[in-house]
Amino acid sequence: MFAAPALGDALGDFVRFTPYDGLQLTVTDEPVLAARSFAGLGVALIADAGCAECYTLTSDGRAIVVRGGAPLGLQYGLAALLEAWGLRFFHPFATHVPERLRAGAEVALLGARAEPETARRGLHLHTLHPIEGLYDFWAGEPDSVTRARRTIDWLVKNRGNTLQWVALDDIVREPGRLGPWRDQTAAILAAAHRRGVACGLGIQLFGRSNLQQAFDLVDLPDEPLAPQIAERLALVTDGLAFDHYNLSFGEFSAADPEDFIGAVNLVSTTLESQAPAAELSAVIHVGDDVRVTYRDQELIYYFLVQFADPRIEPWVHTVMYYNLFDDAGGAYHHDAFDEHRAFLLARLAAGEPVGYFPESAYWIAFDNSVPTTLPVYVQSRHRDLAELRAAGARLDSHVLFSSGWEWGYWQTDYATLRMNWALPATIDEVYGEMFAPYPRGDRIAALLAEVARVQYRALIGERLAPWLAGRDVLMDLGDLLGIVSQPRRPLVEEIAALDPAGRAALRAAALDPLETFAAELEAFAARGERLDQRSADPFVAELADGLRVTAGRARFVTLWLRALLDGLDGGDATGRLADAEALLAAAEQVVARRHRRLHDPLAERLLTRQANPTVYQYGYLLRADELCFWHRELAQVLNQLFAAGRFVRGCDL
Repeated sequence: MFAAPALGDALGDFVRFTPYDGLQLTVTDEPVLAARSFAGLGVALIADAGCAECYTLTSDGRAIVVRGGAPLGLQYGLAALLEAWGLRFFHPFATHVPERLRAGAEVALLGARAEPETARRGLHLHTLHPIEGLYDFWAGEPDSVTRARRTIDWLVKNRGNTLQWVALDDIVREPGRLGPWRDQTAAILAAAHRRGVACGLGIQLFGRSNLQQAFDLVDLPDEPLAPQIAERLALVTDGLAFDHYNLSFGEFSAADPEDFIGAVNLVSTTLESQAPAAELSAVIHVGDDVRVTYRDQELIYYFLVQFADPRIEPWVHTVMYYNLFDDAGGAYHHDAFDEHRAFLLARLAAGEPVGYFPESAYWIAFDNSVPTTLPVYVQSRHRDLAELRAAGARLDSHVLFSSGWEWGYWQTDYATLRMNWALPATIDEVYGEMFAPYPRGDRIAALLAEVARVQYRALIGERLAPWLAGRDVLMDLGDLLGIVSQPRRPLVEEIAALDPAGRAALRAAALDPLETFAAELEAFAARGERLDQRSADPFVAELADGLRVTAGRARFVTLWLRALLDGLDGGDATGRLADAEALLAAAEQVVARRHRRLHDPLAERLLTRQANPTVYQYGYLLRADELCFWHRELAQVLNQLFAAGRFVRGCDL
């Protein structure tokens, strides 16, 4: 690979983090001539000043020439070339490199100009959670900057141009922490900017709404706000070249509307004085129970952002695998996110700035910590984009809220970044591209697309989501206060309080469709295992483990639920509970196998208890490693039916 000296810095990490020995970078004043003179197949990279992020590939038989914007367009074009040859940049620390490159496959790319459909395409690493990004972008662990550079590289290779993470309050609470954090952050920002990646920082406004040790701007609401905001903002602006800041407002509580708008405007004007080149966005969160009245209009609290400084770009949020166009299952008291959809579409129609900010995992007791593998996330992210396109709407910004990559959740981030570059017509095409280099890639892709559609029908359409998810003790306590995050299912004691008619209704509404769903997932798991038996590939092994544990989770729930209902009706529950115990033991074996083969080379910190700057003093996969939610449910049922005296795990913070 040959490029002008000015491109050396931008392309250095691209080459360094590509695990293919045949890729080498030579800087020269004559890249095309050098590529044509190369003994093998030479690739010349030529900057095109009129093409910021697009690229074009051509070939004269002696060399391939990638022309594109510097630095991003050229990196996108080079990534596309390597993908045509069979590489796949699936995970920041795990790349698929085929045994033999598909030489000549680049012909399909030649001559066509490729450019993005969405202007801002990025990831938000939710470092308030103990995920990979926390340790690499915030906690300041050894080698964290190099690991952060790998994530930046992964983002670029999958056509992203924006990366942000969330600030925590340890830089305020802990003496001596601010300086090292600034040094680490400055190094990460410099590395990102060399690659052409814009960086953002998530900050929170009100300390009284701060539930997760976020960095906030106002801790004394009864004191003047301007000096507090100025002092706190300076901590994260001075000497740090962030390109934008993302303002959020916590959950489950509201401030007075005038106070809210005034404080948001103060943040905007203060940021303009401290970091005039930086943009400001603000999150329109969900929460149908957090409503206010402003200008004779009742609206969800977070929509007050629209009345603040018009330069602020509102980012419309949705949670879990729900989307803007379908049922939301009762998440955060929403049956649908129709107000969020209407706001987004109205802003787009008016030509006003707006972004979309959905999730790729929810983590807490819902998906990868249960654990379950849920391609339905890809289905929902595709549905949002397809429906917006059908409505003639073109997003300014699409930044995906990311909470972990193991158990296949890298697929959502990988697929969504690429769908924002160019949206395929169906998820079959999404998965087809993903696994095209594999010998049985068509079968892998077909399987994942089928799983996504069945999960979409069952979890969203039939509202089975809360049964596949877990519940911890804090969620149960929150119910008493009317605080609802993920969709709710009846507690074991509530089921026990049902009369016979209520139990019969529960069988029809939940148990029967759950058993159908479990059987479908078991068939998918069998297909995944057959694919795995024919492959030594770690990503196929991950798929097989994920499908097996997800099928096991669904079947486990049907066993304890049927046992509970049968026992309450006077029947024998012992057989099904014994089957549930056996299934739990089998799931433990699957989890142990998967957790020995996680993609991250420092995965141990994701599985264990350890001090970190978040409110969660353990890695995000600890509950999955324990199968905590499974043990909790089984103990609850045994205690309800037999007064068994089983210890009920809290599975909480």
